[in-house]
This record gives sequence, structure tokens and C-alpha cells, in this order.
Amino acid sequence: MPSHSISFEELKQLANSVPAMLACYESSTLTCLYANDAYAQLSSRRTDELIGKNYALHVGQREASAIRGYIDEVLATGKPAHYERTYVDANQLLRFLEVSLLPNRDADPDRLFVLISDITQHRSAEIAAQDSADRTRKFFEASEEGILFHTNGLITDVNPSLLRMTGCSESEVIGRQTIEFVPSALRPEVLRVIASGVETSYESVITRKDGSELNVEYIIRNLALKKNSQRMVIVRDLTARKDAEARIRFLAFNDSLTGLPNRGQVDERFAVFIEQSAAHQWSFATLFLDLDQVKRVNDSLGHHAGDALLCEVAARLAGVCKGDQITHRYGEAWLARLGGDEFVIALHYVERSELDAFVSVLMALFNEPVRIEARELRVSASVGVAIYPQDGQTATQLLKNADAAMYFAKNQGRATVRYFDASLALAADFALETEQELSAAMTQQQFELHFQPQLSLDGTRLFGVEALIRWNHPTRGLVSPEYFIRVAEDVHLILPIGQWVMDQALLQVKLWQAAGWREARVAVNLSSNQFRDGDFVQNVVSALERANVSGHCLELELTERMVMGEQSQVLAVLRQLKALGITLSIDDFGTGFSSLSRLRSLPIDLLKIDQSFIEDIPESHSALAVVTSLIQLAKGLSIQVVAEGVETEAQRECLDLLGCSIAQGYLSARPMPADEFLQWLSAFLNRSLGRG
Repeated sequence: MPSHSISFEELKQLANSVPAMLACYESSTLTCLYANDAYAQLSSRRTDELIGKNYALHVGQREASAIRGYIDEVLATGKPAHYERTYVDANQLLRFLEVSLLPNRDADPDRLFVLISDITQHRSAEIAAQDSADRTRKFFEASEEGILFHTNGLITDVNPSLLRMTGCSESEVIGRQTIEFVPSALRPEVLRVIASGVETSYESVITRKDGSELNVEYIIRNLALKKNSQRMVIVRDLTARKDAEARIRFLAFNDSLTGLPNRGQVDERFAVFIEQSAAHQWSFATLFLDLDQVKRVNDSLGHHAGDALLCEVAARLAGVCKGDQITHRYGEAWLARLGGDEFVIALHYVERSELDAFVSVLMALFNEPVRIEARELRVSASVGVAIYPQDGQTATQLLKNADAAMYFAKNQGRATVRYFDASLALAADFALETEQELSAAMTQQQFELHFQPQLSLDGTRLFGVEALIRWNHPTRGLVSPEYFIRVAEDVHLILPIGQWVMDQALLQVKLWQAAGWREARVAVNLSSNQFRDGDFVQNVVSALERANVSGHCLELELTERMVMGEQSQVLAVLRQLKALGITLSIDDFGTGFSSLSRLRSLPIDLLKIDQSFIEDIPESHSALAVVTSLIQLAKGLSIQVVAEGVETEAQRECLDLLGCSIAQGYLSARPMPADEFLQWLSAFLNRSLGRG
């Protein structure tokens, strides 16, 4: 018959097969009676090394003292005890053990069973979960973004950032519905998102405790929990982003210096104005303003002063226009800054008298000086006006024609207004044609030089000759520089044209010297672009070398504006030119803005008095006073004076009495082509030598 009992060896085999650690101790002596292999491995011993030994040998004295209380409790009460302990295994890894002490008083003597389970994996998972929860809580509390949890719209938890956003305390938020913090108009959308249960994100608004509103973005995620699911809402403050977007939009369509609308708005707004004009049968004027003195201020006081001037002018203009599309007694005006020193105004009006009145008020703004850095500056504006629909039916046409009218106003003496008309259209077309033909003029050698002598008032001494460029146009004939130099500057041809003038003029000097004029000197007008070019001095040196003449044969005529730039830079260039022996003169003196202190510091040899003053003497007392002052000023600075545009004997006699020594004008000689001037020069030299 099969046995129904199990042997001790079978029990041992079974005990060694289970993952638990098992041992049996005699209660009174705590001597080990039995231990399975797993238990023995706990102390890195064999089972036979544990049998008959006290438990302290197995666990060590320190651990034995720690668990003695549990053993005494079991022995005293007869009830099981459970506790956890840790130990470091042979691989230096921390292990977690769950220990159960089970008494058995039915045996003789009493027994104490020990059951130990390794719960390291379970306890490590718990610790990891707790660490994760701690990290999540720290992130939750430290996040700059607001975070809330809700169940079906009922708020269950919030972080400090959300409380800061709402201005509420925790008790004022938890337990309330999310829609209570949303403006009523947006609540249906929030309820729809809650009901849908989808993970999403969208922009919205929250209402703060003080009633103010905050632009936010909601980022919504679902959390599946054991008891129920929750929704996590990340609330992102969009204030900085909205401000940045608003700033970007502002900068895209507004001038960063003055805050006025910029060129980017013009086409869009003009389209609206044109549509309104057509619908209401209004007239619509485009006013193009160009300030006349900003460059002078930039050159003399610096760009910060020029910016301050532009801001002040913009404020004055805005005061007249009354802001953006606001109707006032002149009509409906809109102001923009196109850039630099240019502004544009769009004006609706019914009667032409309204436009004229508006223009008068506009120009009166410039009667009062502008105070910048304790200085009172006078600023004026040249204004061009184009009217819809006769002067253009698009923003492009209106601006183009108003711009053309403004340029004519500036050429008429500045601080004036010019309305666009058919003659200006023809002139604008001429300028466009000129622009297209200038490049060909250089390659096809259509330019030529004319020369006008500078003589003593009695006509006996030749001081120099001024080279004057002419365009020998194939269809228009001989064109004066006033009609094409500005265009040449606009299309960046002034540098090669200016260099050509210098080269050709210096080549003529060699011919004049050969004819007997040993002190030959030619005066060449400079453009501001030439003077500011970084290679200017070297270009002059190269021209002298190509012509094989010295610097004493060359006079460079500068304008007052050129020498009003950065003083150290201007002075350095002028000194380099003087070192070459070149004569330096200020052309059209009296029409610019030179200060006496500035003029005194510059190495200038000649002052050329503008013909606008000469033509009115001796009849005009004011002109006479100006010329007298200029001559006395030059004498005080030991600078020679050349009077330009001398055409009458009365002017010559007056200048002689005032002490002017050199004259240039039709009275002595007109500008002549090179061949004709060479003949004139030969005749003059013969007369001077008494051979004529």
C-alpha cells in the first residue's frame, strides 16, 4: 500500500524548493533546530553551520538586538509578530525582507518558527512610485504654468501658479466648477470640451478674483485612475506672447520712432480712402511732406537730435490731423511716416477751401522753432499735393505725383507748397527718361565740359577756371546739370560722372600750361556722395597722377552742407587735400548753415558768394548788407572771395567798392567749350603780355 505520510527528507526537499526562507528555533534558548537552504544563504552559510547555534550568530549582534523585542513579544503573548528589515547582500545590494515569527507551544519544548520573504522588488516599486509622486508634486508646485485637476468640471487640485494667475487662495478654488473662472460668453465652449472628453488645446480667457481677464491657453489631458478618471488642465499665461504679437504687428505697420503708421499701411488705408471718396463723392488729397533741415541737424548735432526733431514734428502733425480718421473742421485726415524725413497725409474734404485751410494750418506749424538740447532749431517743410481722382486713382499714382510736386516745391526754395498739375507730369516723365538715358550718356561719351574764367574785377588777372558739365543730349541738345545731377545721385551714377569731370578738367590743364598759363588752376564741383566716399582722397591722387599735374592745379568746390558733417572726419579729409597743394573753396556761400566757429577751424582758401545775393546789388539794401558782411567775414579769416553771377557793370563797381577781388560771370565771360576757351585763353594771355 502507498504511504499517506511524508518523510522528513521529503519535507526538507519541499522546504528548499519554496522561495521563502524558513527556520525553526527552540524557544527558550533560541537555538536553531532547522533552516532551509534559502535561510542559510541569507547569512552566507550552510544549513549544517546554523543547526545548534544561537540566532545572534545568524543575523549578527546589532540585528539581534533590534529584533529581540519582537521575539520577546511572541514568547510572552503566544501571538505571531511581523516586521520588516533590510540587509546588504553579497553583491552589496540593499534587500528588503518581510519577517513573520510564529510560536508553536504544542511542541516540547516550545518552538519558534521564522518565515522570511524577500520583498525587495515590491518595496523598490513602492519607493520608485513614491519618488515619482514626489517629483510630480514638486513639478506641480514649481511649474510656472498653472495646473489644475478636475472631475467633470469640479476642481480637485491646483498648483500655486494657478492660484497666482487667479489671485485666489486654494480654498477659494478647490471644490468649485471650472466654468466659474471663465467669462460667461466663453462658458459654452468650456462645457463642450468637458463633455467631449477629448484631449485638446485651445486659447481662452480666465476671470481673475479682481474681475480682470487673462489671456490663456488650455492644454487638456486625461488621467486614468483606479477609482475614477480625471482631467488635467495646464493653463499657460499668454500675456507675454500676446504682447509680443501686438508689438510685432505694431512694428510691422507703425514707425518705431514716432509711433505713426508706416509705409506698410499706406496701400491698405489708401484703398479704403479711395473707396470712401467714390461712395460719398468726396475729394481726397494726398499731401507729401519732406522736412528741409533734418540732415543738417543730423550732421551737426548727431542723429539722436535728428530723431528728437522728427518726433516733435510728428507730434505737431498728429495734433493737426487729430489722430486716425477723425473728422474735424478740415475733413478727415490720416497721417503716416514713410521713412527718413518724409511724411504723408491723406485728407477727405468736400470744398477746396477746406483743403486750402488745412494746408495753411499745416504750414503754420513750422513757424515756431523746435527746442532740442537747449537749442532752438528752425525747421521747414516742402509739401506736394495730389488730388483723387484727377491726379491718380491708385495709392501708387497719388504718392508718385504728390512726391513729384514736393520735389518741385523744394527746388522753388523750400518751405513751399506745390499742387500737382500737367506740367509736373511732363517733368516727372522727363526725370524718368533722364534716369533711363544717363547710363548710355556715360558709355556713349555724351558729356562735355565748359569752362568759365574767374578774373580780377578789372579783368587783368586770371585766377582760375571753373569746369561746368553739360550733357550733349542727342535729341534735347545741350542740357544743364540742374536737370540731371539730382537724377544721377538717385541712380548712383554721380561717382563715375564726378570722376570723369575731374579727369577731363585736369587733362585740359596740361593744354593751358602749354599755351603759356603757368599757374593754371581748374575748379571742380564735388557732390556730397563723392566727398563722403571712402576712396575719395585716393581717387583725387589718381586723377592728378593720370594727368601728370600737381595738386596746385586743382581747386575743389565744396558746399556748406558737406563740411557740416562729423568735424574730425571732415577735417582729416580736408587736411589730406591741402597736403597735396589743392585749393579748397566753399561754393554758394551764404545759402547754407555754416557757423563762424566751424568755418574758422577749416583750411578753406576761397568763399564763393552765391549769385542770388549778387543779382540784387546794388539796388537791394538787404542783399548789399549780406554781401558786405560776407566779404568782411572772409577778410577777417584771411580767405579770398569770389563773387558768382556778376553780369552788370553796376554789380562790378559795387563789389570793387566793397573790397571783393575776384568775379565770375557773364560780364567777364560765359562758360565756353574746351576749344573755345583755349582760344579765349590765348587771346587773354597775349593781351596780358602786351602782344594783342
